[in-house]
Amino acid sequence: MRWSARLTGAPRRAAPPSPGPGPGHGHAHGHDESVTVPGPRDPAAQAGLLDQRDLDQLYDLRDVLRRLPAPVAVTYGPQHQLGYANRAYRELFGARTNGPPAAEALPELAALGVLPLLDQVLRSGRPRSVKSRAILSLGGNRYYNISCVPLGAGTDGTTPAGVLIFAAEVTDQVQAALRLREAERRQRQAAVTLQRSLLPQKLEQPADLRVAATYQPGGADAAVGGDWYDVIGLGGGRTALVIGDVMGRGMRAAAVMGQLRTAVRAYARLDLPPHEVMRLLDGLAMEIDANQIATCAYAVWDPATSSLTYASAGHLPFLLRCPEGTILRSEEQNGPPLGTGSGTHISHTLRLLPGTTGVLYTDGLVERREEDIDDGIELLARALGGAAGAPDVICARLLRAMGVTAEHDDDVAVLAFQLPLDSPAPDA
Repeated sequence: MRWSARLTGAPRRAAPPSPGPGPGHGHAHGHDESVTVPGPRDPAAQAGLLDQRDLDQLYDLRDVLRRLPAPVAVTYGPQHQLGYANRAYRELFGARTNGPPAAEALPELAALGVLPLLDQVLRSGRPRSVKSRAILSLGGNRYYNISCVPLGAGTDGTTPAGVLIFAAEVTDQVQAALRLREAERRQRQAAVTLQRSLLPQKLEQPADLRVAATYQPGGADAAVGGDWYDVIGLGGGRTALVIGDVMGRGMRAAAVMGQLRTAVRAYARLDLPPHEVMRLLDGLAMEIDANQIATCAYAVWDPATSSLTYASAGHLPFLLRCPEGTILRSEEQNGPPLGTGSGTHISHTLRLLPGTTGVLYTDGLVERREEDIDDGIELLARALGGAAGAPDVICARLLRAMGVTAEHDDDVAVLAFQLPLDSPAPDA
């Protein structure tokens, strides 16, 4: 079997005939004896001047492949019998015997997932390839992109006569990508550690209010964000409930979140109404980073009046489940996010009945790609309607109902609170 190839970019040109004794020299046998040789690459050359005759006698594919530093093998026929393996291939996989089918002669192709590609190439007449396949060598794993290319035409004139298998080493690229992923993993782990360290390690538990919270970082492909929550005991038996979300991802978002959470605890001690706390946080957020905005909801529970007074800085509405099962949303009217400098926040007050359950959350719980966020909030409301139990049980059930897993594409914070059924009823 003989293979031949024409090198890309090597046009053919006819060499001038050798001088002869007479005008008939070179045509004594009825054909032109001028020799066709590869000419210099000339982009301006006219295609019509190229000689399209076969170059078998000029280029032997065996010789070309033998010189290649990359592993190459050639199979032929429907059984993919081995016709040739160059030196680089044999050095990588060991000696190979020509003639047997590839499944026998080239067992490494089965382990690399290449054997099925040979059938596909013969059926379609189109190249097929696999990427970043690991091959164990004395120096450790080496990685190759392996291409299978149709070669020539068979007896029927349409089906390829064989398949050329070419392996291009990409070890450096793969190892660089692995190092990058490892660096990203370490950075993400550091951000998760920082994030968790900045969240309350243990929530305060007021005597007249049951509370629980949970934080779920995003999956491996999602950078850690700046979600946080807090429960702060105030004077007079009151309790502040806080939920917030710093826009952005990574260490910077987590660091900004830590500063805002610390500030909220300091401002809460000033005994200011919620909208004033939001105004102070807005100014602080601008000082920390004018390009970094955050959303936040701050609510104060007063058991003396059974009232919840709250303000929101661009945060999603929290949900309330009344004792009879009705689901309510907090007032839609709220102020702009922190860091915008407007300071136009408003406080609202609700009277809550004993047995009421409330949920504050960040957008990772309800936001999904290509879905309206209102649909996510409605789904959460339905889940809350059927989530009975203590606040910690409710947090777990809501995460499960909303499909939040360890592979979720965004981080999630949830804070649930519950009034005992024996709480004093609000005054009429």
